[in-house]
Amino acid sequence: MSIEFTPELIAGIVGVILSWLFGHFPGLNTWYAALKSEVKSGIMLGLLALVSVGVYLLAFYGVLQTAEPITVWNLLSVFFAATVLNQTAYMITPQAQVVKTIKTETIVEEGRG
Repeated sequence: MSIEFTPELIAGIVGVILSWLFGHFPGLNTWYAALKSEVKSGIMLGLLALVSVGVYLLAFYGVLQTAEPITVWNLLSVFFAATVLNQTAYMITPQAQVVKTIKTETIVEEGRG
């Protein structure tokens, strides 16, 4: 049995890896957790958009072999797959204790401001 590494699957895997990196990589996780939620969303969506465009271009230029011609609709499905898997990984992965602490402190500070 072989696994077909479609552009959507590759972007989804990278989306999961990004979620894990920003949630558990020392230094990166504390910096990211201290940001406002709007900034975090913007950073993650920007990175997922870059990943999606990168995967799309790799498929477009033949570096990644695809069963069908690559289109702009494929780009959107790649972005959608990366985003869905990224957010799913974020929701089901336990947070590091230091991240929980920083998030709690950030929420309290935002409530005061």
